[in-house]
Amino acid sequence: MERKTDWKRRALLAGGALAVFGWVKGVPYLASLGKPDFAFEDIPDLPPFRRLQSAGASTPGATIFAGLDMGEAEADDNNELEQFVRTNPCAAFFGETATDTVPVAMFSDFACPICRVMDDRLTDLEESDPGSFHIVRHQLPLLGVASATASRAVLAADLQGRYRDMHARLIRSPAVTDESYIAAIAENLDLDADKLLEDMRSDAIERRLGLTAAIADVFGFIGTPAFAVGRTVFMGSIPTGALRKLIAEEVSNPCLIG
Repeated sequence: MERKTDWKRRALLAGGALAVFGWVKGVPYLASLGKPDFAFEDIPDLPPFRRLQSAGASTPGATIFAGLDMGEAEADDNNELEQFVRTNPCAAFFGETATDTVPVAMFSDFACPICRVMDDRLTDLEESDPGSFHIVRHQLPLLGVASATASRAVLAADLQGRYRDMHARLIRSPAVTDESYIAAIAENLDLDADKLLEDMRSDAIERRLGLTAAIADVFGFIGTPAFAVGRTVFMGSIPTGALRKLIAEEVSNPCLIG
Protein backbone atom coordinates (compact mmCIF):
# COMPACT_ATOMS: atom_id res chain seq x y z
CA MET A 1 0.00 0.00 0.00
CA GLU A 2 2.84 2.40 0.85
CA ARG A 3 4.52 1.72 -2.46
CA LYS A 4 1.27 2.38 -4.33
CA THR A 5 0.73 5.66 -2.48
CA ASP A 6 4.35 6.57 -3.11
CA TRP A 7 4.26 6.33 -6.87
CA LYS A 8 0.98 8.16 -7.04
CA ARG A 9 2.44 11.09 -5.14
CA ARG A 10 5.40 11.12 -7.49
CA ALA A 11 3.03 10.87 -10.44
CA LEU A 12 1.15 13.94 -9.24
CA LEU A 13 4.39 15.92 -8.91
CA ALA A 14 5.69 14.78 -12.28
CA GLY A 15 2.32 15.40 -13.87
CA GLY A 16 2.18 18.88 -12.39
CA ALA A 17 5.42 19.84 -14.10
CA LEU A 18 4.20 18.39 -17.38
CA ALA A 19 0.86 20.14 -17.02
CA VAL A 20 2.52 23.54 -16.84
CA PHE A 21 4.48 22.77 -20.01
CA GLY A 22 1.37 21.48 -21.76
CA TRP A 23 -0.67 24.51 -20.80
CA VAL A 24 2.01 26.93 -22.02
CA LYS A 25 2.37 25.09 -25.33
CA GLY A 26 -1.30 24.33 -25.87
CA VAL A 27 -3.05 27.56 -25.01
CA PRO A 28 -1.36 30.08 -27.36
CA TYR A 29 -2.34 28.40 -30.61
CA LEU A 30 -5.87 27.60 -29.52
CA ALA A 31 -6.38 31.11 -28.19
CA SER A 32 -5.64 32.35 -31.70
CA LEU A 33 -8.78 30.66 -33.04
CA GLY A 34 -11.05 33.68 -32.59
CA LYS A 35 -12.17 33.29 -36.20
CA PRO A 36 -11.76 29.55 -36.56
CA ASP A 37 -10.52 27.97 -39.76
CA PHE A 38 -9.88 24.48 -38.50
CA ALA A 39 -7.14 22.16 -39.65
CA PHE A 40 -6.98 18.57 -38.44
CA GLU A 41 -4.40 15.81 -38.27
CA ASP A 42 -5.38 12.14 -38.06
CA ILE A 43 -3.97 10.31 -35.05
CA PRO A 44 -2.20 7.12 -36.19
CA ASP A 45 -3.66 3.88 -34.78
CA LEU A 46 -6.50 5.71 -32.98
CA PRO A 47 -9.31 6.02 -35.52
CA PRO A 48 -11.65 7.84 -35.80
CA PHE A 49 -9.83 10.47 -33.74
CA ARG A 50 -7.99 13.48 -35.08
CA ARG A 51 -6.06 16.33 -33.49
CA LEU A 52 -7.01 19.97 -33.90
CA GLN A 53 -4.14 21.91 -35.48
CA SER A 54 -3.28 25.49 -36.29
CA ALA A 55 -0.56 27.12 -38.34
CA GLY A 56 2.91 26.22 -37.15
CA ALA A 57 1.88 24.44 -33.94
CA SER A 58 0.51 21.16 -32.71
CA THR A 59 -0.53 19.78 -29.37
CA PRO A 60 2.52 18.18 -27.72
CA GLY A 61 2.30 14.64 -26.40
CA ALA A 62 4.07 12.83 -23.58
CA THR A 63 3.55 9.92 -21.22
CA ILE A 64 2.14 11.11 -17.90
CA PHE A 65 3.63 8.33 -15.78
CA ALA A 66 6.88 7.86 -17.71
CA GLY A 67 9.80 6.69 -15.62
CA LEU A 68 7.82 6.03 -12.44
CA ASP A 69 8.43 2.83 -10.48
CA MET A 70 5.01 1.16 -10.31
CA GLY A 71 4.21 -2.15 -8.68
CA GLU A 72 3.63 -5.09 -11.01
CA ALA A 73 -0.11 -5.30 -10.29
CA GLU A 74 -0.51 -1.55 -10.79
CA ALA A 75 1.38 -1.67 -14.07
CA ASP A 76 -0.86 -4.53 -15.26
CA ASP A 77 -3.95 -2.46 -14.40
CA ASN A 78 -2.57 0.49 -16.36
CA ASN A 79 -1.78 -1.72 -19.36
CA GLU A 80 -5.30 -3.14 -19.28
CA LEU A 81 -6.86 0.33 -19.20
CA GLU A 82 -4.60 1.64 -21.96
CA GLN A 83 -5.53 -1.34 -24.11
CA PHE A 84 -9.20 -0.59 -23.49
CA VAL A 85 -8.66 3.02 -24.56
CA ARG A 86 -6.92 1.97 -27.77
CA THR A 87 -9.55 -0.63 -28.59
CA ASN A 88 -12.62 1.40 -27.56
CA PRO A 89 -11.61 5.09 -27.67
CA CYS A 90 -15.16 6.44 -28.09
CA ALA A 91 -16.41 4.42 -25.10
CA ALA A 92 -13.37 5.46 -23.06
CA PHE A 93 -14.02 9.15 -23.67
CA PHE A 94 -17.81 9.19 -23.55
CA GLY A 95 -19.10 5.97 -22.00
CA GLU A 96 -21.23 3.35 -23.72
CA THR A 97 -24.67 4.91 -23.27
CA ALA A 98 -26.54 5.53 -26.52
CA THR A 99 -26.65 9.20 -27.54
CA ASP A 100 -27.75 11.25 -30.53
CA THR A 101 -26.08 14.51 -29.51
CA VAL A 102 -22.43 15.47 -29.90
CA PRO A 103 -20.42 14.28 -26.89
CA VAL A 104 -17.84 16.68 -25.44
CA ALA A 105 -15.33 15.26 -22.95
CA MET A 106 -13.49 17.77 -20.76
CA PHE A 107 -10.39 16.86 -18.72
CA SER A 108 -9.77 19.25 -15.84
CA ASP A 109 -7.84 19.82 -12.63
CA PHE A 110 -9.20 21.83 -9.69
CA ALA A 111 -5.95 23.82 -9.45
CA CYS A 112 -6.06 24.81 -13.14
CA PRO A 113 -7.49 28.35 -13.62
CA ILE A 114 -8.07 27.91 -17.35
CA CYS A 115 -10.18 24.84 -16.56
CA ARG A 116 -12.60 27.06 -14.66
CA VAL A 117 -12.86 29.42 -17.62
CA MET A 118 -13.51 26.59 -20.04
CA ASP A 119 -16.00 24.90 -17.71
CA ASP A 120 -17.96 28.17 -17.57
CA ARG A 121 -17.84 28.49 -21.37
CA LEU A 122 -19.10 24.95 -21.83
CA THR A 123 -21.87 25.45 -19.28
CA ASP A 124 -22.96 28.74 -20.87
CA LEU A 125 -22.91 27.14 -24.32
CA GLU A 126 -24.96 24.21 -23.03
CA GLU A 127 -27.57 26.65 -21.71
CA SER A 128 -27.65 28.75 -24.89
CA ASP A 129 -27.70 25.75 -27.29
CA PRO A 130 -29.69 23.14 -25.34
CA GLY A 131 -29.77 19.67 -26.85
CA SER A 132 -26.93 20.28 -29.31
CA PHE A 133 -24.29 18.45 -27.26
CA HIS A 134 -23.70 16.88 -23.87
CA ILE A 135 -20.71 17.10 -21.55
CA VAL A 136 -18.75 14.21 -20.08
CA ARG A 137 -16.40 15.49 -17.36
CA HIS A 138 -13.13 13.73 -16.54
CA GLN A 139 -11.00 14.53 -13.52
CA LEU A 140 -7.27 14.59 -14.35
CA PRO A 141 -5.56 15.70 -11.10
CA LEU A 142 -1.99 16.54 -12.13
CA LEU A 143 -1.31 19.47 -9.81
CA GLY A 144 -0.95 17.95 -6.37
CA VAL A 145 -2.62 16.13 -3.51
CA ALA A 146 -5.39 18.73 -3.11
CA SER A 147 -6.39 18.23 -6.74
CA ALA A 148 -6.55 14.48 -6.20
CA THR A 149 -8.68 14.86 -3.06
CA ALA A 150 -11.11 17.22 -4.77
CA SER A 151 -11.33 14.92 -7.79
CA ARG A 152 -12.19 11.93 -5.63
CA ALA A 153 -14.80 13.99 -3.78
CA VAL A 154 -16.67 15.07 -6.91
CA LEU A 155 -16.56 11.56 -8.38
CA ALA A 156 -17.91 10.15 -5.11
CA ALA A 157 -20.64 12.81 -5.11
CA ASP A 158 -21.47 11.77 -8.67
CA LEU A 159 -22.39 8.31 -7.32
CA GLN A 160 -25.09 10.11 -5.35
CA GLY A 161 -26.15 12.21 -8.35
CA ARG A 162 -24.59 15.44 -7.06
CA TYR A 163 -21.41 15.96 -9.11
CA ARG A 164 -22.17 19.54 -10.09
CA ASP A 165 -23.18 20.58 -6.59
CA MET A 166 -19.96 19.26 -5.06
CA HIS A 167 -17.94 20.69 -7.94
CA ALA A 168 -19.45 24.16 -7.40
CA ARG A 169 -18.45 24.06 -3.73
CA LEU A 170 -14.92 22.75 -4.22
CA ILE A 171 -14.07 25.03 -7.14
CA ARG A 172 -14.23 27.90 -4.64
CA SER A 173 -11.80 26.10 -2.30
CA PRO A 174 -9.52 24.07 -4.60
CA ALA A 175 -6.74 23.54 -2.02
CA VAL A 176 -8.77 21.14 0.13
CA THR A 177 -6.98 18.07 1.51
CA ASP A 178 -8.92 17.56 4.74
CA GLU A 179 -11.56 14.83 4.44
CA SER A 180 -13.43 16.21 7.46
CA TYR A 181 -14.02 19.40 5.47
CA ILE A 182 -15.22 17.31 2.52
CA ALA A 183 -17.60 15.50 4.90
CA ALA A 184 -18.94 18.83 6.19
CA ILE A 185 -19.65 19.97 2.63
CA ALA A 186 -21.37 16.66 1.91
CA GLU A 187 -23.62 17.04 4.95
CA ASN A 188 -24.42 20.61 3.95
CA LEU A 189 -25.49 19.28 0.54
CA ASP A 190 -27.66 16.62 2.21
CA LEU A 191 -25.40 13.84 0.94
CA ASP A 192 -24.50 10.69 2.84
CA ALA A 193 -21.13 11.90 4.11
CA ASP A 194 -19.96 8.51 5.41
CA LYS A 195 -20.73 6.86 2.10
CA LEU A 196 -19.02 9.66 0.19
CA LEU A 197 -15.79 9.27 2.19
CA GLU A 198 -15.93 5.51 1.73
CA ASP A 199 -16.53 5.89 -2.01
CA MET A 200 -13.59 8.30 -2.32
CA ARG A 201 -11.30 5.40 -1.37
CA SER A 202 -13.16 2.77 -3.40
CA ASP A 203 -11.91 0.65 -6.27
CA ALA A 204 -14.64 2.14 -8.48
CA ILE A 205 -13.25 5.68 -8.09
CA GLU A 206 -9.71 4.37 -8.42
CA ARG A 207 -10.60 2.73 -11.73
CA ARG A 208 -12.42 5.82 -12.98
CA LEU A 209 -9.37 7.98 -12.31
CA GLY A 210 -7.17 5.27 -13.79
CA LEU A 211 -9.20 5.24 -17.00
CA THR A 212 -8.95 9.03 -17.31
CA ALA A 213 -5.17 8.84 -16.77
CA ALA A 214 -4.94 6.10 -19.40
CA ILE A 215 -6.85 8.24 -21.93
CA ALA A 216 -4.53 11.16 -21.18
CA ASP A 217 -1.48 8.94 -21.59
CA VAL A 218 -2.64 7.44 -24.89
CA PHE A 219 -3.71 10.77 -26.40
CA GLY A 220 -0.84 12.86 -25.03
CA PHE A 221 -2.84 15.11 -22.71
CA ILE A 222 0.05 16.36 -20.60
CA GLY A 223 -1.86 19.31 -19.18
CA THR A 224 -5.34 20.64 -18.53
CA PRO A 225 -7.80 21.56 -19.83
CA ALA A 226 -7.97 18.97 -22.57
CA PHE A 227 -10.94 18.01 -24.71
CA ALA A 228 -12.48 15.52 -27.07
CA VAL A 229 -15.27 17.15 -29.07
CA GLY A 230 -16.71 14.21 -30.91
CA ARG A 231 -13.67 12.73 -32.66
CA THR A 232 -11.53 15.90 -32.36
CA VAL A 233 -9.03 16.23 -29.49
CA PHE A 234 -7.03 19.23 -28.34
CA MET A 235 -5.46 20.84 -25.28
CA GLY A 236 -5.84 24.35 -23.91
CA SER A 237 -8.36 27.17 -24.15
CA ILE A 238 -10.62 27.77 -27.13
CA PRO A 239 -13.03 30.70 -27.67
CA THR A 240 -16.75 30.08 -27.35
CA GLY A 241 -17.41 30.79 -31.04
CA ALA A 242 -14.77 28.29 -32.14
CA LEU A 243 -16.12 25.72 -29.70
CA ARG A 244 -19.65 26.16 -31.05
CA LYS A 245 -18.42 25.76 -34.64
CA LEU A 246 -16.39 22.68 -33.76
CA ILE A 247 -19.41 21.06 -32.09
CA ALA A 248 -21.48 21.79 -35.22
CA GLU A 249 -18.83 20.12 -37.38
CA GLU A 250 -19.04 16.97 -35.24
CA VAL A 251 -22.80 16.39 -35.64
CA SER A 252 -22.15 13.34 -37.86
CA ASN A 253 -19.00 12.14 -36.11
CA PRO A 254 -18.36 8.37 -35.85
CA CYS A 255 -18.52 8.40 -32.03
CA LEU A 256 -22.29 8.97 -32.02
CA ILE A 257 -24.11 5.91 -30.73
CA GLY A 258 -27.75 5.25 -31.37
